[in-house]
Amino acid sequence: MKTKTPDARPFVSVVIPAAGRGRRMGTKTNKQFLKLKDEPILYWTIRAFDESPRVDEIIVILNPDDREIYKRDIAAAHTFQHAIRTTAGGKTRSQSVYCGLKAADPRCDVVLIHDGARPMIGEILIDDSIDFALKYKAAIAAVPAKNTIKAVKPAGDGSSTLTVNQTLDRRVLYEVQTPQAFDYQLILNAYEKAIADDIEATDDAALVERLGLPVAIIPGDYNNIKITTSEDLMIINSFLTLMN
Repeated sequence: MKTKTPDARPFVSVVIPAAGRGRRMGTKTNKQFLKLKDEPILYWTIRAFDESPRVDEIIVILNPDDREIYKRDIAAAHTFQHAIRTTAGGKTRSQSVYCGLKAADPRCDVVLIHDGARPMIGEILIDDSIDFALKYKAAIAAVPAKNTIKAVKPAGDGSSTLTVNQTLDRRVLYEVQTPQAFDYQLILNAYEKAIADDIEATDDAALVERLGLPVAIIPGDYNNIKITTSEDLMIINSFLTLMN
């Protein structure tokens, strides 16, 4: 059991799921290892957390097929302040994140779960995520939806056509990002409960929500883009070029 003095700094772990194949990118290479300014996308994501003085450990979840490219292009090519640990992912994102959570240091108080393909995260959002997790136990980075969102339904004529079912109130809609930040024991319990109930989720906070617990909103950053398509990669490359 963990023992801490009241003024002790919390132990913060970062879990980075990077085991997905990213099929929408349309490349044979896992999108995490595509190049962004001549370095793998995953490198930039790791570096952002490695530069934070409040982070204690970083755990990267890899597809076993990607271990060699990770060693060659990231581990052997760069020196980090933290010892970056890796663990194998499962068949689904939920299984992979659970593997990462179980690999965390026993001293872990707060865990941030962040997409490997979201390399533009900044120091302010990292700090806010830690602070929100400490205060609220569960929190997610999110930004207000900019566009009108409509719920749809099949047209009913036997075709693949969709029609509008409902126009949703944009004022209460937020686009979820990562990090998703949690009290470590809370999110571990939420995952173990989901496994026992045979529940899969692509969103970590949803597993806390199903326990009936509140999840706070951390003000996100519109630049904190997840690279899903080749267009996303072009946008971030252009953005970085303008910054320099």
